[in-house]
Amino acid sequence: MKTENRRHKQIFLVLVPHKDVRGELRKYGDLMIKAGLTDVYYFPHITPLASLSRALNTEELKQIAHSLRKNIGSDKILAEGDAVTAFPCGEKELSLNGPRLSIAIPQNVFESGIKKITDIFSPLIIGCFLTKDNKKLSLEIPREKIAFRAVAIANMYWRPIRLDGEICYKWKIGKLRWLPRP
Repeated sequence: MKTENRRHKQIFLVLVPHKDVRGELRKYGDLMIKAGLTDVYYFPHITPLASLSRALNTEELKQIAHSLRKNIGSDKILAEGDAVTAFPCGEKELSLNGPRLSIAIPQNVFESGIKKITDIFSPLIIGCFLTKDNKKLSLEIPREKIAFRAVAIANMYWRPIRLDGEICYKWKIGKLRWLPRP
C-alpha cells in the first residue's frame, strides 16, 4: 500500500456534541448509506463553524465558547432533517451532509478570533458524511429529532492524503473547550 502525504492542511473551528449524541448520529449515517448512497467519505460527528487561517489559541476558544453559550442560552440544540453545505477540501469541492442544527450564530460571536477566520459555514450541519456532488439528497427516511445541551468547540486539522491513487482524508480534533453551563 503506497501512501503519499500531502502537505495541504486546512484548519476549521468546529462544534463537538457530547458523546451521548454520537450514537444517534451513527444511526442517521447508517440509514442514509443503507438507503443507497454511494461515493461517500466518513466525517466525524461534528459541526464545522468556520475555516481558519491559523488555529485559535486557548483564550480565543474560551471567549468564543462563552459567546456561543450566551447566544444559545439554556435552550437545547436540536438537530433534525437533512441538510447539505459545501465543504472546501483543497483539490475538489465536496458536500457535507447531515442533520441541520436549530441554532444561528451571529457574526459577533467570533470577535476574538475574527482575524483568523477566513470563511463561515452556513447552514450549520452536524456532519455525518461527505459526498462528491453538491446536490441535496432526497431520501425520505423518518428520523427523530436529536436534542442536546452539552457541546464543545475545538480546532480541527484536516488533510487530504493519497492512498493507492485514491484520495482519503485524515483529521485530528484539538483540545475541546466545553461551553459553560447555561
